[in-house]
Amino acid sequence: MATPRSVGRAALVVMALGVLCVSQGFAEVSTKPGELSHAIEAANLSPEGKAVLRAKATEVIRAGVAENEVAGLIQRGVGRGVQPADLVRLLEAVAQAKRQDVPVGPVLDKVKEGLAKRVPPTRIAGVAERLTGELATSRDLVRRAEQKGIRVESRGERERATEAVADALGKGVSPKEVEDLSRGIARPGGRATMSRLQAGAQVTADLVAMGLSPHDATETVGAAVTRGLSQRDIERLRERMGQELKRGGSAENGAKRLRDAIRSERPDERSERGPERGSDKPEKPEKVEKMEKPEKPTRVEKPGR
Repeated sequence: MATPRSVGRAALVVMALGVLCVSQGFAEVSTKPGELSHAIEAANLSPEGKAVLRAKATEVIRAGVAENEVAGLIQRGVGRGVQPADLVRLLEAVAQAKRQDVPVGPVLDKVKEGLAKRVPPTRIAGVAERLTGELATSRDLVRRAEQKGIRVESRGERERATEAVADALGKGVSPKEVEDLSRGIARPGGRATMSRLQAGAQVTADLVAMGLSPHDATETVGAAVTRGLSQRDIERLRERMGQELKRGGSAENGAKRLRDAIRSERPDERSERGPERGSDKPEKPEKVEKMEKPEKPTRVEKPGR
């Protein structure tokens, strides 16, 4: 009768044979000395396990994930006793993010976090796959925001906004609520920048983490955007909400008090110019008028002249 150990070994053999052709196709990459080769050769695994990992890792690198990230993931997994078949699934979750053209960093971070906490690999893979789906939805929302007129002013803004929106989606904010926020930022006469959308989405996610419902959080940030408050003032909503919560009562009532206060405020245009990129230059200080010189005293004639 076959034991579980022998069955597992047989499965690895089958996987190794199944990826043999793939390994040969990627031989040029996998045979080069480097971090990946070192990580796999140093791993305390069977030859079959190493073959499976080498093939999958090389595939992930070919998809565009950095070799050092792939090698580091393998080292972490092996160090925590994760089996090759489970590591293959984790590597595939990372590759899937790259193939869908979404930021890979958050997915890698989630996998590393799970390994550090010794979460079962199946759960880690499920979380990573769900995050990839949220990032893909976020990517589409950011693209639509650009179509509405929200402009990218510096390198990396689009990716940071995508990650911030994905964070909000992960905390329960709906795509429609994100689109409403984008619409408010893109309104005529507003400061329609991608960094502003990033800040709005991130603060929304943080307010949900503080206890607000996704609807209340979005409405509160939306009130600040509609009122024309600066990006710095939008980011300060976290601090102001904390103050409201200290006053007591429910988070819902605190959010309502904060929105009422926002709607009664007059936005300070000058505060917008400092923190936001691409904003107008600060006004020059008013020129101080020179004081008129005092008249010279009348010369007094000395007596005897």
